[in-house]
Amino acid sequence: MTGTDVKKVLIAGATGYLGKYAVKAFKARGYWVRVLSRDKGRLFEPGPFTAPALSTEDIDDIFIGQVADPATLTGIMEGIDIVFSCVGISRQRDGLTFEQVDYQCNRNLIDLCLASGVPRFVYVSMQGAENIMHLAITQAHERVVSDLRESGLEYRIVRPCGYFSDMGVLYDMASRGRSYLVGQGNNRMNPIHGRDLAEACVDAAEGEELEIEVGGPDIMTQREAAELAFEVVGKPARISVIPMWLARTLVRFIRLLSTQFGDLAEFIVTAGELDGVGPRRGTTTLRSYFESLHAADKKQE
Repeated sequence: MTGTDVKKVLIAGATGYLGKYAVKAFKARGYWVRVLSRDKGRLFEPGPFTAPALSTEDIDDIFIGQVADPATLTGIMEGIDIVFSCVGISRQRDGLTFEQVDYQCNRNLIDLCLASGVPRFVYVSMQGAENIMHLAITQAHERVVSDLRESGLEYRIVRPCGYFSDMGVLYDMASRGRSYLVGQGNNRMNPIHGRDLAEACVDAAEGEELEIEVGGPDIMTQREAAELAFEVVGKPARISVIPMWLARTLVRFIRLLSTQFGDLAEFIVTAGELDGVGPRRGTTTLRSYFESLHAADKKQE
């Protein structure tokens, strides 16, 4: 894209794991990039699990506002051709619910698109949602999907099979010498690196498929992923299993203390029971990802 052909994209969720990679991927494809952030400083800091720090060369415009508060977003859609959103709760810290963040924040963006005439909206949901519709997080995501289908917008839905950032937890546990699995860990999965997923998201934004599933190159069980992490850190594999009956009891107890943390805990437990395998679109292996985490740890010693 050159000259008048340059398209403008608004990226919501730009300070998160996928969001940082998405900014770089859209910019590398020639887009003019506006990011929505409530904290400008976080854009230029490295994120967890190898998420990159952004630079001024990655971003054409920073819009400071709160996606939860449309009153702070006046003018954000001006000139925009595509909205890309990966807004959602990744770590439960502030007591907000999946309904408040994963659904309502994205609903706010949809409404702004409709009011401003922005034609296309690319949204990141989850693979296998039909199997876990009893979960609050899935209900929130799929309400966004349903709203997009009914909105009249040119929507695109990307459904990853899992994130390498989640696999980073396995690496951290291996580094400390013991991993804990919910259930036996025999569920199969092929999560994807944020960089590869971001490239797939740009492909989706430019393509004609309404919904795509995206997985990484490695299909393995959760237990095999945990064993791989131990292999990379050079420690004997010590894996403890939390039986499903105990995990579900813990979920009920956590929910008594906090509905929000209970919802998140239920998602983690349920994910330990189900396969999450989709088309292999990524190229970065889980081993190379663990090795990059290990190399970073060595530099800090």
